[in-house]
Amino acid sequence: MKTTSRAAIYSVFVVLFAIGSWELVRLHPEVQFTFYIPAAIMIIYAVIRDDLFAKPGLNNLRHSKGK
Repeated sequence: MKTTSRAAIYSVFVVLFAIGSWELVRLHPEVQFTFYIPAAIMIIYAVIRDDLFAKPGLNNLRHSKGK
């Protein structure tokens, strides 16, 4: 998949996640969501960052066996 299409999908996902998080906190104001939502945001950021900014030959290095 091309980088621009992945970036568009991730952008839509981030906006939907933000709207969903806002509604979740608004409708269920429990304290634990204060900790779950930032944790989920950090995980989502890490996945998107790794996917969009990965170097082309890096996947081959990760899966190759050492000599």
